[in-house]
Amino acid sequence: MITQGLQPYVNTAEEPPIYFLGLPTILRATGQATNGAFGLVENLMPPGFASPYHTHHLEDEAFYVLEGEMAFVCDGNWTLAGPSTYVFGPRNIPHGFKVLGDAPARMLLLCTPGGFDQFVVEMSEPTPAPPDMAKLMAVAAKYRVDILGPLPEQPDVPARSTNARSSTSLKDAVDRVRAQHVAAVNAGDLEAALDVFAPDVAVMPPGQPVLQGAALRAWFTHVFANFSLQGFEIRPDAAAQYGNAIIEHGNWNATLQPKNGSPSQPVGGTYVTAYARLADGSVRVIRDIFNGMPG
Repeated sequence: MITQGLQPYVNTAEEPPIYFLGLPTILRATGQATNGAFGLVENLMPPGFASPYHTHHLEDEAFYVLEGEMAFVCDGNWTLAGPSTYVFGPRNIPHGFKVLGDAPARMLLLCTPGGFDQFVVEMSEPTPAPPDMAKLMAVAAKYRVDILGPLPEQPDVPARSTNARSSTSLKDAVDRVRAQHVAAVNAGDLEAALDVFAPDVAVMPPGQPVLQGAALRAWFTHVFANFSLQGFEIRPDAAAQYGNAIIEHGNWNATLQPKNGSPSQPVGGTYVTAYARLADGSVRVIRDIFNGMPG
């Protein structure tokens, strides 16, 4: 049988990019164009960019570095990769990559069979934007990709001079925002607790849909009116920077004291929070997901 409708396919450097996780991205070939055989994606990544540590269950990946210096980790083992380096990432094995040095990097990503290219399409925007964490986790689950968190530490990392002042400044700002949130929650200060969030923040508390705007304020108002959170602590485990955004995950704990006189109870769990520097220069929480609190 001859497959119908499959035709030779060409695209060029003039193809307009989409923005996958904020990166300029060109779909060189899709599963639809290759009868499901493979997808081919070209990424341009800024200095300091790092992917999440993740595992694919449906496809194998092959990476080919076109420009720049990169490091790849596969099952905990790191490999340095410059231009013309090929790296294979089998399915079911955790892996990730990052850009080294002061220059951007450009690479081709080949996924077999095709299909992951549609994950790229669903997670892309027409203009640069920080990743939507709630959407990322949902779409990753749909395509059977496990997001495991930031990359593991790389031993003997070569010294880098990429925007050290900017990176430190953003990290310091994140530390201040986190401390402000902890202090506000412990003080029961509703307005100060809400002040750490960006205007378009999306928060997913336990047992709740994604909350934004008035719905988010209503949820915090209900919690603060009916409970005190005593000894609230946030303990980050790891964080990774993506341009002007930092994605952090870790643990939190507190004592939940109902204001109706009911017995208190210890609460706590894990969280993933994305911080970003906004257009006005301030740093705010843009996405937040956590568990461990009664719904």
